[in-house]
Amino acid sequence: MTTKTKGKTETAEMPAISVDSSSMTVTTREVVEEGTPIETWAESIVREQRSITRDEVLAHLGDLEARRKEVEGGIFRRAHHAVHLLLADCLALAQLDESLDPEQARDRALDAFLSARELSSKKDEPILSKAISAVFGELHRSRVSTYRTVLKAASQAGITAIALPAWIEQQGGVQEVRLSAGGTGGTSSSEMANLTLEYLLDKGSLYALQSDALSEQLTIESNGKEVVLVATKQRDGTLMVHAAIEDPNCVKKAIEAFQRKNQEAIKEFKYELKYRPGLRAA
Repeated sequence: MTTKTKGKTETAEMPAISVDSSSMTVTTREVVEEGTPIETWAESIVREQRSITRDEVLAHLGDLEARRKEVEGGIFRRAHHAVHLLLADCLALAQLDESLDPEQARDRALDAFLSARELSSKKDEPILSKAISAVFGELHRSRVSTYRTVLKAASQAGITAIALPAWIEQQGGVQEVRLSAGGTGGTSSSEMANLTLEYLLDKGSLYALQSDALSEQLTIESNGKEVVLVATKQRDGTLMVHAAIEDPNCVKKAIEAFQRKNQEAIKEFKYELKYRPGLRAA
């Protein structure tokens, strides 16, 4: 059974499930009452303990496709548009003429808001970034980073707050704007490699490993430098380490692989470096 459990959405229309007895498929209208259980087509087959036919599966796939299109044109579209409106409000707050804020009320209010919610605020951080953190601070940091990139790109393109939702949709959505703006903010591959390594070092070590057998595979020149460990993951999560490699090219490829998988987090780290006291500006 598929069940939604959190929250409720008020509506005058009751959710419904209808069964087409001729084809024995379960079709659903959009269920808006949270917590309402929906029997899937496959679950109905299991409950009835009967064999299925090729035509039944094709019909069910067609139904799923139609429901997907309805969701994309309805629920998802409305949700995305609502987020775009929130971003527009953040942009409008940042674009407010300074003559209307002579006492820097925005900065002081944003700092107080972020502090009350225990969200980090960086010295000299732009109002645009603070507004995004205030509104979306509880989301995953990669999404917050994406929204910052979108508003920065819109601001550089001269897009006003009122035109922002339509502009984002014309661009194909926030992810397309982020990709067009560049995932690493113009950072060269060499700089990105150094930034990725700095990101790893900033996070600290996951585990301290001391092994005479592994040390014998490394030269004294590797002291204080990065090496690659070759290991096999066991079913219980244990890592069986087989070898240690200090070859620079091997280390470089490992760092590049990590960077490709963690672009958003590294990009956010680059942004934070500029505003975290004691760290160099990226």
